Amino acid sequence: MQEELTLLRERATRVSSALRKLFFAAGSHLGSDCYAHAVYGGILLKDLGTESRTVVGYAAWRVGSGDGDVIAHCPNARAYLPPGAESGLAYHAWLECCDCVIDFTTYLLREKARRLDAADGGYTSVEWCPDFLMLPRRQIRRYQEVAAAPNAGVAYYEGRPELAELLHAQFTPDEADLRAARLILANPDVSVIGPNDLRRLSG
Repeated sequence: MQEELTLLRERATRVSSALRKLFFAAGSHLGSDCYAHAVYGGILLKDLGTESRTVVGYAAWRVGSGDGDVIAHCPNARAYLPPGAESGLAYHAWLECCDCVIDFTTYLLREKARRLDAADGGYTSVEWCPDFLMLPRRQIRRYQEVAAAPNAGVAYYEGRPELAELLHAQFTPDEADLRAARLILANPDVSVIGPNDLRRLSG
């Protein structure tokens, strides 16, 4: 079992790096595209020989030790919404494999905190922002435990099948993005330039 988990972490690390390069360069909804991260991540893991399943539900992360240092995608919580959205469906998407949660979006926690603070005038201290998260299910906490935890580094995930059905019906992978992701995965040292880089240069 330990060898299987070690191999999974190695493959997830490779996939995480490829996805970060892709979405930083070309992601049009960076910070609100967790379902795309999960779907593409699952496809890339399968290319490497690892099967996983996409899960949709609620999630929260304690990113700092202060009272308000929690980012949540769940109902009835101070939650992150994508830019321009005043309300919306609270959900998050991730993968599950080998009794672990694999979340390829946690590298965006600092950006989500920044946008959340800009929207409500608060301040979220981000001490924990891993490139990706591979969390054994036994370490998942309830939302109330995450909210009350004294230190950063704990997370809540709860799958909701009805949300998965809704998202699956609305999402179709972009073939060009998928080809680019596979190319990056096969060439991990490649530099990726995309529309987001051009906007940064022109801005």
